[in-house]
Amino acid sequence: MWWQHGRSGSDDETRALFPGQLTGAFPTAPTPAWTLRPSDLGGERFVGPTSSLPTYGSVGVVADDTTVVTLAGGSAASTGRHLVGVDAATGTHWTSQQLFKACADTIVDRRIACIDADHMVFLDTTDGTVLAEQPMPSPQAFSVAYNGTAAFTRVYETYSDSVRLVKITPTGTEWAKEFVIPNRSGSGDGYTFTATDALVAIAHGGSVIVASAVDGREILRRPGSIEIGTLADGSLVTTLGSGGINGTRGPIAVIRPDGTVSEIPGATFGVPQVAAPDLRDTVLVDGKLVSVADRTSSWATGVFTEPVYSARVPVADDRQVVTIGAGGQMIAADTATGVVRWSLPVETSGYADDVAVTDGTRILVGGEGGALTAVDLESGAPQWNIPGAQLGDGQAPLVLAVGGRLVTVTGTAITAFAPTGGDAVAPGAPPAPIEAPAGYVTRCGTPPRFVPDKFVTTPAGLVVTMKVVATCPSGDVLSGNKTRISISDPSGLIASGDFDFSSSPLAVGSSDAGSGITLDLTYPPGSFFRTPDTLGSVGGAAGSTSAGPIVVDCVPGPPTTDTLPAPADGSTAAPQTATGAVIPPGVDVSATTGNALRAQADSDRAFILANLNNRWVAQLSSKRPGLVADGKTWDNQAILDEFLANRLRFGDARLLYSDEWSVFNYRGWWVTVATPTFPGPDQANAWCVQQGFDGDHCFAKLISTTAPPDGSTRYR
Repeated sequence: MWWQHGRSGSDDETRALFPGQLTGAFPTAPTPAWTLRPSDLGGERFVGPTSSLPTYGSVGVVADDTTVVTLAGGSAASTGRHLVGVDAATGTHWTSQQLFKACADTIVDRRIACIDADHMVFLDTTDGTVLAEQPMPSPQAFSVAYNGTAAFTRVYETYSDSVRLVKITPTGTEWAKEFVIPNRSGSGDGYTFTATDALVAIAHGGSVIVASAVDGREILRRPGSIEIGTLADGSLVTTLGSGGINGTRGPIAVIRPDGTVSEIPGATFGVPQVAAPDLRDTVLVDGKLVSVADRTSSWATGVFTEPVYSARVPVADDRQVVTIGAGGQMIAADTATGVVRWSLPVETSGYADDVAVTDGTRILVGGEGGALTAVDLESGAPQWNIPGAQLGDGQAPLVLAVGGRLVTVTGTAITAFAPTGGDAVAPGAPPAPIEAPAGYVTRCGTPPRFVPDKFVTTPAGLVVTMKVVATCPSGDVLSGNKTRISISDPSGLIASGDFDFSSSPLAVGSSDAGSGITLDLTYPPGSFFRTPDTLGSVGGAAGSTSAGPIVVDCVPGPPTTDTLPAPADGSTAAPQTATGAVIPPGVDVSATTGNALRAQADSDRAFILANLNNRWVAQLSSKRPGLVADGKTWDNQAILDEFLANRLRFGDARLLYSDEWSVFNYRGWWVTVATPTFPGPDQANAWCVQQGFDGDHCFAKLISTTAPPDGSTRYR
């Protein structure tokens, strides 16, 4: 049997945290450590200092590992707003006396560059001290980028349809370079202006210009969009294209610090914000994870089902990649294959990057009504929620990791939260082992192995007897209320549902102890797709059906306990019943149910030939996809559900495909019959009456491979 689990194991359980993630864990909803409101500073709202955010009065911040910097003032402030810096650990803050129009998008070594009415100003972000200021090169100069060594600004020269980039250090102007704008098809005030140690880039008005930050040498000047991303090594990523409403998008350009440029086919990209070391040179292109080095992807398809103009990638680890795309859908995809593991609707703030953070175990992101929601990275299950009314104005908050604090930002409040648990872990890493006293088992970092031993149907559904074995020497505990256990073989999905172990946690003995425990799992109607007779005999220590090896996929829900008394080896645990059907991500329901119908008809054919051929029976149903009857349009899933309901009700019912039996005129119909046989049609119809069926849902039918359709049906 092939066994899959949601959390990959690792020998290095203490590996370093990833840059950008939270350093402490948030297993439960935190309470604010401090809150700062613009009214505390004499302002109306907080306004982002970067790009076009000040123009529109939109929320935004710049942050490093200690300080959050933003503007405070009115929604419209053409003369500027006061700059505010807040220490994330303590909530202490400073406010500038002068008014600023904009700031760079980066803090470097506790320094930032901002623009006031006519100067480029260099400030210390720890206390707001002005370190230096230089005059702006022109009254038309606007926007600022900063790389720690120098600031950059730009001036549009309308007479020559060009832009002049100017490098300004604390001691003066170092150079100014003019670049002819390659494209004017873009519209709007949105732009991106950013700088690294090696590069400075501006994307605005349908054009992208990249130059050397050292000497201003032109590196790239092409039509393109306003999105620019930065990789860990300082490379820049942008979307090229003709721009404009009816223009084309793509390819994706990657500009290395040495000035080399490569192109990746695609129209949209997202750069992972918190990434495992071996994923820091990857980009999500059109919903597929692509290696920048060789421009290839192991994903067959992208994760987005509709076009997107930009994508955010909060987390990329060796287990999964989490992205947020069109319609505010957060999607987790397997890092190796791109198969969707789970998805969840979220609310995010416009096109801001600061919309989600992780403590390695969960991801914290905006929810409905401006709430903050914690979502389990493993399963996608929500864990806790802070209502939007407690975070500010009810709009989706920005969410940041600043030092040891979780910070949310809205237009009306900046709020910091201290961790509610221990240390965070790197995403994709198993949790630290939990010590347990002798005679107890503790929760393992990887789910236990489930080996099917027997399948039977009862009126309650499909019952699967499992042998359950821990993968850790310390045993295991399942206690989550949304633990998904899915079973499949090469023919498709057999059953899948959520199980609630919170009221009756499952203790699994040590992996070194022996054969594990026995557990009966019941999948009610709607959560299973195959009957035992379609599986053949289940055999072998690994578990397999006639179609091949069985795959059991367990995704534990959020735990409610970590330690339980150890069970006796070979003991039987309390049975569990699924609380609901859950289709695993990436499973095509129509194909799964269609394959299940085909497998059922194939399995039932031998029984029908031996026991029902040339005999009268009661026909219970005949359906085909697309049929409108009984107030609904039938599809494969509805047809299968009805067949299985009849199977469970009568203890036995059989499925035929009309093409394979001579007594049917019409092709493509799935036909359900009861198994009692009768000497003639009258007796079959009498049976229908006894069972309470009306004349449309049960009548006499002769089953045969040789008889003609005429005379094979007797309606009531």
